[in-house]
Amino acid sequence: MRSYKLLLSIGLATVTFLLTLGYLSQEGLSDAQHNIWEPTSKRIQRFFPDRQQKTLSNPNEKYITFYPHSGLHNQRLGLLNAMVLAKALDRTLILPQINLGKGVYWADSPLLAQKLSDCPEKPLSERNGLCADYRKYVPVPVSTVFDLSSLHRLGIRYIERDDMRTTYFQDRFNFEEDHIYQVNDDKRSSYRIYDSINSTEPLNKFKYRINLQDLEKRPEQLIEFGSLFGTPRLVLDARNDLYWLLQHLSGEIGFGNPTVMQETLNIVSLLGGPGNFVSVHLRTGDGVFKTIMARTMDKVRQTLERYTTLHRMHHEQEYAIMARLQALAQEGQTRELLNECTAIQHHRDLLHPRLRLIFMATDTAQPRQTLPDLFEEFVCLFTLPDFPEIVQETVEGASPAAREQNDHFGPLLLPLIDAEIASHGSFFVGTRKSTFSKYIQFRNRRFLSYYPSAAEP
Repeated sequence: MRSYKLLLSIGLATVTFLLTLGYLSQEGLSDAQHNIWEPTSKRIQRFFPDRQQKTLSNPNEKYITFYPHSGLHNQRLGLLNAMVLAKALDRTLILPQINLGKGVYWADSPLLAQKLSDCPEKPLSERNGLCADYRKYVPVPVSTVFDLSSLHRLGIRYIERDDMRTTYFQDRFNFEEDHIYQVNDDKRSSYRIYDSINSTEPLNKFKYRINLQDLEKRPEQLIEFGSLFGTPRLVLDARNDLYWLLQHLSGEIGFGNPTVMQETLNIVSLLGGPGNFVSVHLRTGDGVFKTIMARTMDKVRQTLERYTTLHRMHHEQEYAIMARLQALAQEGQTRELLNECTAIQHHRDLLHPRLRLIFMATDTAQPRQTLPDLFEEFVCLFTLPDFPEIVQETVEGASPAAREQNDHFGPLLLPLIDAEIASHGSFFVGTRKSTFSKYIQFRNRRFLSYYPSAAEP
């Protein structure tokens, strides 16, 4: 009977992993099934079913905008910089649509604006040539992904674009060419923006300098930037208020999608609640990140050992617990393994580091098969695929929140859930140079500032 149960468990685990791999791999998605690669005009009609073509014209109001590119977290960096500039210049920020799908490349101005206008409207079969990287492009309003409520509290005015057509400003604002000041973005990392003309900070990789004081004098109703991506884009060494604002927004502008938040809470509760686990981000997909994977896990080991006292259980007892937990993992009894791991976390300062409960956000498909040594060493290490029912619910859009908000983006939401879960750890270890890790780091600091008792001593 035990052999039969073991074979059945292994079979079920294999099926679950294969299903999850399909969910996590965008290449395996069915366009017809998920309806997420459709032309922008159809998608926006679902977000704004009662939208009317309105002309917004206020001659006393001034605006800024920009054009996003690259992955979601790189786009977020551009959003943060734009928000700071809107506050500094006392202009209303016109938020572009952001891309929830595969990142698209930067292009010089005005080519990037033209591609964002034309490529999403083409059928998939015609997205080639200049539009080749737009085959997995999914434009959505910023507020469908990020929580923007803090902007109201901070007095940052904004409008969300519901299309990226190059005629948008003329159609909605009656702007002519002389109403718009276009900042030249002809090189990657073209301009660096300084908050003081007296700043001596070098340009480094940027090509030329723009002073905030010069932007303040622009009479045009709209300042149109190209890219605002990059942490070093803004030099804020004179205006402490703007430096504080950027740091504050980095923690406050988090995911606000209802499905993401609901499924995050579901998994965090299964992990014993906020602050009951350690969180890690291990990025392995790119060559440079593969080389530092070992360094990331070494940092995890060192941090765990630092937070563990010398008065631990006897090694014989620890090894017996590890052996039992490893047996559960080998039998595919993931939920039983999780229950036992959460039960022993109450005295975490007495636990051997290998018994600590860890949630790992990762881009690795089938982590238990791809990284078996890690799971053997850290027996209480869990990843998103260990919660197949939640993965399936997210992918199929089965949650009430998804149905109510009409935000069915399927597998595109899984990395967002990964990041939000990791932000609730008692401490976080990320992958160096990863903007995904940087997002989790800011959100984890925010969480621990609200709940300092959850932090490691």
